[in-house]
Amino acid sequence: MGEQIKVADVETIERFRASLLVASETFGLALEEAEGEIERTLAWVESEQPDFWRKRMRKVQDEVVMCKSALFRKQEIKATADARPSVVDEKKALDRAMKRLEYAETKLRNTKRWSTELPRQSVIFKGALSGMHTVLDRDVPRMSAMLKRMTEHLEAYLRGGEESDRLLEILGASSNMSRGGDVDETGAADESAAADSATDGSVHADSTKDDITTTDSTTGTSASFESGEQTPPEVTQ
Repeated sequence: MGEQIKVADVETIERFRASLLVASETFGLALEEAEGEIERTLAWVESEQPDFWRKRMRKVQDEVVMCKSALFRKQEIKATADARPSVVDEKKALDRAMKRLEYAETKLRNTKRWSTELPRQSVIFKGALSGMHTVLDRDVPRMSAMLKRMTEHLEAYLRGGEESDRLLEILGASSNMSRGGDVDETGAADESAAADSATDGSVHADSTKDDITTTDSTTGTSASFESGEQTPPEVTQ
């Protein structure tokens, strides 16, 4: 193995794993609270607020009618020679009632608008939190299991014995596998080159050892010699 790591405190890994689980639980509760708050807000906007502002608007409309009636009655009173009845208070009351009516109508319009817009925003918000749900539901349990196995292997390694030898074998096998690709490719290339060289040599040898046969036309005897020789052997008469 190229590098060696000295492990002196396995409990640190276990403490990190415990902290990871606590953080995961905290984030999970926060997400649940946020989603619950969204649902309560949707119910509040879609159900409670429209009814509330409709009732409030009808009540203010009645107040406006009463203020107008009071102002009209006051204006109908005939003025005397000494004094003319004042309608300042009635006008102020009517103005306040009209402002409350306008406020209630604005709130009702906003409530209807948000009853349509808020569900769409809720879907966008929940979509943005899908990545966090994936981390909490899938990645954190995997990391926790990995850290637990790591702690168990390291504790076995520190105890020594067969478990330590087995862990070293596993680590050594993984290291050899990471370097094995280059060695196998080099060996295969060397074997291929050697095979090609042997094939070329055998072909060259066969081409230089072709037999040449000669026949005497008078006696009918024949003799053979290799083409590599300079002169054929003597032919017996």
